[in-house]
Amino acid sequence: MSLERTPRRRKLFLVAGEASGDLYGGQLAEALLQLDPHLEIRGWGGEAMEASGVKISTHYRDLAFMGFWEVLKNLKTIRRNLKRCTEEILSFQPDAFVGIDFPGFNLRVAANVGKAGVFTHHYISPSIWAWNARRIHRIKRTVQRMHVTMPFELAPYEAAHMDVRFVGHPLISLLDQLPDQNLDVKTSLPILALLPGSRTQELNHMLPLLVQTARLLPQFQPVIAGAPGQPASAYHEATALGIPVVFNQTRLLMKTAAVGLITSGTATLEASLLGLPQIICYRTSRLTYAIAKRLAQVQWIGLPNIILNESSVPERIQGACSVKTLSQDVELLHDGTDWTALGQKQKELATSLRHILGSEAAAANTAASIMETL
Repeated sequence: MSLERTPRRRKLFLVAGEASGDLYGGQLAEALLQLDPHLEIRGWGGEAMEASGVKISTHYRDLAFMGFWEVLKNLKTIRRNLKRCTEEILSFQPDAFVGIDFPGFNLRVAANVGKAGVFTHHYISPSIWAWNARRIHRIKRTVQRMHVTMPFELAPYEAAHMDVRFVGHPLISLLDQLPDQNLDVKTSLPILALLPGSRTQELNHMLPLLVQTARLLPQFQPVIAGAPGQPASAYHEATALGIPVVFNQTRLLMKTAAVGLITSGTATLEASLLGLPQIICYRTSRLTYAIAKRLAQVQWIGLPNIILNESSVPERIQGACSVKTLSQDVELLHDGTDWTALGQKQKELATSLRHILGSEAAAANTAASIMETL
């Protein structure tokens, strides 16, 4: 009889708190399971992570609160979620915890489980270059290995003597996997892509504004990108006017569209990488905006502008984000027949951005780094 012991099955717990993090988590889980098919991965996230082999116990739609006022209003819920997530991780006893973006929540979870001896990773750095750089001291206390996706993010962590790896940006491989086809929309008009955000708070602020703007631009066919995790009923204001909403096809919409009105976030970088001329727009509560403006350390909020370190894409924030201004901005990029010189210039940003962001193997690089610590 053989006395050989069966190797212990290694375990990971992943947390993504929004749609983009779920996509990156799905990529990461696939790469991890390629390295170790017997790895047991549980987590909080969404459909992409679940489809990639993660056993999901809580959907990210129940976690995403954005903005200072919105967080304050939901503080009890957030605290309950933190306690529940921590207890679930400690009960599971993983070899490592991986927080995927979503730093306000994930860094607190990392602090809690790290005290119990769980190795802590964070994938996709908090924007310490944008506001409150002092956060790096707290991050150093709670995260044992940081995985950054933009080259300029390395320096502050290295200066703080943290274990940090540049892995490349996960968007590159996601966009390279897009099918060679356009979105099937029955229209002869150029498409105006409307992306009002993925969180409920964003939708409440941005959807009415984008719908009203589209009504001033009859030379375009507006199409709304429905957010994963949001019900179709959340877009009733648009569908009641005959504006189509497409789900699970956001990148195909951006690839097909002539111009985009895009709520600030990861989607602005996706749009520029796909060569879509866009206007970055954002509205939030007055309190959230006032606090954010006071804390901001950068000139821009749009990732294309921050990465390129120049005003390449128009940004219309808060009071400047009006129906009149946005409709005029769209017409400055496309005249209803073809792109203007400004529109053509934006279409060329993809080459510069890809050069800066580098590797298209972000998930594989991150997975290899995580497995080193198990």
